Amino acid sequence: MQLATHKNQLIAVLLSITLITSAGCGGISSKRLKQIGTIVAVGIAAKLIYDMVVEYQSKQVNAENEVVDRYVKIHKKLPDEPVLVNYESSIRPGEVVSAGNDISIQSRLEVVRSASSRTVDIQEKITIYDNDDHSKELKSLTKSVNDESKTSGSFENEFTFKLPKGMPQGIYPVKTEVIVDGVAFDPVNSQMQLVYIEELRSPSELVASN
Repeated sequence: MQLATHKNQLIAVLLSITLITSAGCGGISSKRLKQIGTIVAVGIAAKLIYDMVVEYQSKQVNAENEVVDRYVKIHKKLPDEPVLVNYESSIRPGEVVSAGNDISIQSRLEVVRSASSRTVDIQEKITIYDNDDHSKELKSLTKSVNDESKTSGSFENEFTFKLPKGMPQGIYPVKTEVIVDGVAFDPVNSQMQLVYIEELRSPSELVASN
């Protein structure tokens, strides 16, 4: 399915470029040219981010017995189903980002196992959306948090990537969520504002550089 989507994105880009080249500016209105340009930009962004490498690492910071004891102390017993007790996620170094530089989505989560099972499957998912159509997914990735232990506890995790150069400027919504035994809990929604490096510099610095 992903391969088919990838091919469709490439076809859209090539078709749009062909339309601009063959029709000529004289035969197409400026409005239509702008629409075609938008299609090309969206296709290029989708292609670039599709190929983007996202690395992931996770480490357990509190053992299962610690979170279980804390939960039972408050609630008197373990839950019938595993519970996501806490989940925080944020973008580093901040929400204003630039292409080619390291960006990380850092999170901390705490899961308590159920009373009926000593094992639990914990996953974390990241989804990046288009800067123009915020309902359109550009990239989605799901990683195992406790692949080796299959136990509950507290974990610190990090998705790391670099937005490819050539990505259109704009605000890209980012959603991260935790999936426990196949059940997705409430996500954390944030956003990346992609700008060119020049826009982060002061006017005096720009004058000096010229």
